[in-house]
Amino acid sequence: MPLLSFISNNQLVMYTQQVLDKVRIAYDGADAKLYSNVVDPFSATFDAMRQDITLEDWLNQERSRQVQKTLQNAVGDFHQNILGSVPGWENPGRGGGYDLINHERKILVEVKNKFNTMNSSSAESTYRKLARYVDGDYRGYNAYVVFIVPKNVGDYDKPWSPNQVTMPLRDDIRKADGESFYRTVTGYDDALEDLYDVMSHLIAKLLQREKVSDEDHAKLKQLFIRAYK
Repeated sequence: MPLLSFISNNQLVMYTQQVLDKVRIAYDGADAKLYSNVVDPFSATFDAMRQDITLEDWLNQERSRQVQKTLQNAVGDFHQNILGSVPGWENPGRGGGYDLINHERKILVEVKNKFNTMNSSSAESTYRKLARYVDGDYRGYNAYVVFIVPKNVGDYDKPWSPNQVTMPLRDDIRKADGESFYRTVTGYDDALEDLYDVMSHLIAKLLQREKVSDEDHAKLKQLFIRAYK
């Protein structure tokens, strides 16, 4: 039985396993990475004592913190892979210049996992890149930057400029939140929520853990609601 209406079970499992594998590799190399840069012993002492935890517990926290960047990048790739598997959409992979494209609907996309993954400089660089596409080889297309996790609750799909003084708002360069764009790509109103609802059970299965309880699943669902509703 299909877990989702817009992607096969085999693809969903494959892309989920890829995230888990990347995180596992990152954790396996975390000790070497932890000491590749000098650990500030003063900060470590202050923070460990402030939290009333052992140094070993603090080091475990630091390892987890360093792995978070790998996880965030892997989750961004996960969404790019999921969306790029929907019929009509293409995912050129790394080095493609953009993350997704649909030639029939004339849409090309830059996918960002979270609203804060771009600083002002990278946002302006992204705008210029999208402008080059729609003013050049992809004239007539709409170019999107999509923030899967938006800064504020609420759907949006609107013209985007990171600096309206030097970069004009234009209808063919747009930004959208994850829930809106999943809807645009799949044609299903609740596509992103449906994906989220199956993830915890699927991850537990792939990790050979016990099934997530209804209580824990409800708590996880609250995280989604706080981000999107």
